[in-house]
Amino acid sequence: MHSMDIRRIGIMHLNQIGDLLFALPMIASLRKHAPQAEIHSYVKPYLRELLEPCALVDEIRLREGGMRNTLQLIARVRRARYDLFITLSRSEECMLIATLSGASLRAGFCHPPLDRLLHVREAIRGHNSWSNNARLLERLGIPACDGGYVGLLPRERYDGPGPLPARYAVLSPGASSRRQAKAWYPAGFAAVADSLLERHGLVSVLAGGSDCRSFNDSVLAAMQAPAREAVLDVTGRIGLRQLSALLAGAALFVGIDSGVMHMAAAHDVPVVALFGPTDPDFVAPHNRRSLIVRNESLACVPCYLTPCEHLSCMQSITAEQVLEACERLLKAAGNNH
Repeated sequence: MHSMDIRRIGIMHLNQIGDLLFALPMIASLRKHAPQAEIHSYVKPYLRELLEPCALVDEIRLREGGMRNTLQLIARVRRARYDLFITLSRSEECMLIATLSGASLRAGFCHPPLDRLLHVREAIRGHNSWSNNARLLERLGIPACDGGYVGLLPRERYDGPGPLPARYAVLSPGASSRRQAKAWYPAGFAAVADSLLERHGLVSVLAGGSDCRSFNDSVLAAMQAPAREAVLDVTGRIGLRQLSALLAGAALFVGIDSGVMHMAAAHDVPVVALFGPTDPDFVAPHNRRSLIVRNESLACVPCYLTPCEHLSCMQSITAEQVLEACERLLKAAGNNH
């Protein structure tokens, strides 16, 4: 389809923060290829506040759960009369919405049997990622922008709980209940917080959703008194927009593979990313000021979150390894000033 034939584009997004960030360069590529087109993004309600400030799309439409909402959404999608409709989700519901969209061109990823109803489809390699999205764009004949998502999140003013320390590191220790295989041990994060304050004067800011409360409390309890008394704990107290503003001002980010990690990388903050069951070949932070810490000697790595009893990939990472990566990034950042 020639770019001039594309007047309206609909995109059905995935439900996770990182996946939404992987979609930002896709939207930027579509905008560049068809600047005259109107772009609509369909997202879960909680993701709206992250996408809205980007100003990459013309309209954000919410995708809420339940049969009644889904039927209303199908009707709304059909009324939009899209020239191009892309589903980044392979769920049966999203495949069905794409199929019933009536769009002139329907695209997405392979997931039999409903993917046969798409006009253009691409196989997923590894995880959902920007590289997969880029290959789907190429299948559509649309050049993919370079650089991934770095710079696509605007920097906004932080007005959440505070005040913010003059110089701080954001620690994002906790994993969601479905992603416990990604978790590191609390004492490791505590050791990082202790060292960053003692050696660099960096106060730690603990971030995470309310479901990380128990884990982050364990990190706080394991800190030495100076770091624990200085820490700013925003766990469960801020939304995505304020989290984005918080991350943008950080001197360093230390955390597990997560959407929060990708938000930090999108702001080009120096990132120390702890990887275990997931594969950095697909979902590494996109900025150059990042270092990955992982144990590559295990035969089971990456397992893509296969249920596991020993969790050796994460538990074998030492605090010394993480601190060494922190030192390297802070030294490089200092030399660049």
